[in-house]
Amino acid sequence: MKRIFLILFFIFSLNIFSHPHVFFETALTLKMENKKMEGVEIQLILDELNTKLNRKILKPDKDMNVEKGNIVFLKHLYKHIRIKYNNKVYKEDDIIFEQAKLEDDSLEIYFFVPIDEKIDKNSKLIIALYDTKYYYNYDYDLSSLRVDKSDLKAKVNFFTNNKIKFYFNLVSPDEYEVTFE
Repeated sequence: MKRIFLILFFIFSLNIFSHPHVFFETALTLKMENKKMEGVEIQLILDELNTKLNRKILKPDKDMNVEKGNIVFLKHLYKHIRIKYNNKVYKEDDIIFEQAKLEDDSLEIYFFVPIDEKIDKNSKLIIALYDTKYYYNYDYDLSSLRVDKSDLKAKVNFFTNNKIKFYFNLVSPDEYEVTFE
């Protein structure tokens, strides 16, 4: 009986203490021009608490800009950005850090993923942001995706991809699937 209680204690304590600790509000913009997908702009806004905890490390300049090297967790963020266009997967090396700045007591980080591909009928773009260790959490929904300067029709499907599971098979990522018509 003691063993059962001990095992239950460890299972519940693991579930209680294992949860996201770093939260990002997310905004995505599809950059398109002349029937060409130029890329995806990603804005991550770190929550106020984590921004305050990291403020001394971030060392913003007088204009509140933050250097790339001062963001100690930046290397992890590249791994969480998952973009696929017409079955081509864009990896960490393809992601460009644009800038970071402190705005309204929150750290804003901007990335750009250059795609530079022609948009054909039925071209498909899939975007997801998630950490399989569930330490970082990205908050986004259908309204977080914006299409910039498009003369093309696009169908946006926002859904939870239940084919991918992480964190004890309890969590699945949210994905955008953009199909051009």
